[in-house]
Amino acid sequence: MVVEEEYAKTYLMKLGLTEYEARIYTVLVKMGQRTASEISFLGKMPRPKTYGSIKSLERKGFLNVIPTKPERYSAVSPNKVLLPLVERLAEDAEGCGKVLENLALSFESSKYVYMEEPYETREFWVVRGRENVRKKIVKMVDEAEDSVFNVTSANGIIRVYKSYFDVFEKAVERNLDVRIITSLTPENESALKELKETVKVKTTNLPLPKYVCTDTNEIIFIEAIPDDHNVREGRDIGSWTNDPLLVRIHRESFLKLWQIIGRKGIR
Repeated sequence: MVVEEEYAKTYLMKLGLTEYEARIYTVLVKMGQRTASEISFLGKMPRPKTYGSIKSLERKGFLNVIPTKPERYSAVSPNKVLLPLVERLAEDAEGCGKVLENLALSFESSKYVYMEEPYETREFWVVRGRENVRKKIVKMVDEAEDSVFNVTSANGIIRVYKSYFDVFEKAVERNLDVRIITSLTPENESALKELKETVKVKTTNLPLPKYVCTDTNEIIFIEAIPDDHNVREGRDIGSWTNDPLLVRIHRESFLKLWQIIGRKGIR
């Protein structure tokens, strides 16, 4: 019981409560309505610290004051006060993951900046609209001679199945190495099963940039707006380039990630 309470206190403090606030909230959640003296005794806290922390928890919306004599206090539901904090932390963690990925790619690319031979023709295009992005990807795959690497979202894999299955199937028939990295959800499980019969697919929950890379020649980064199942309608933005450095960095990153997906800690 003591271990369980210490565990709860530790994580409540990670969510922004002080040690005494965490103790008080845990007591009220477990023991129900209590007076300040009862909270002080059950939480093993000095009486002066108890009153100050109770007022603080009231301001933060974690407890209710019951106007009896003496006053009693009750905890607000954890689902109401803690769940929004946990969801905010999850969003922050996802944002940190994206920043980490971008910084890692920048770090890797910095190794080649001064080694790269000058290129006379480097192009950067912005392709707007889901249908236009689709046409560009189809053209890239049709012109590929070696490989097609695709990183897409959980909803994106459903669009891939509906829109590119035949294109990827023909690429495989031409002996191209077609691989996809995406996320697995109950909603896209059947589409993934069908795709796996034709192309190589691996799944991970890591936040990754979404793109299609063909050979060592072209890459298009895709921002799906909205990220839904619709194949034709969408305000997607595709950023296409034949810059050899960017293509190479993302191709190598894809291959490294492909190797480690499934190992301990990578899901």
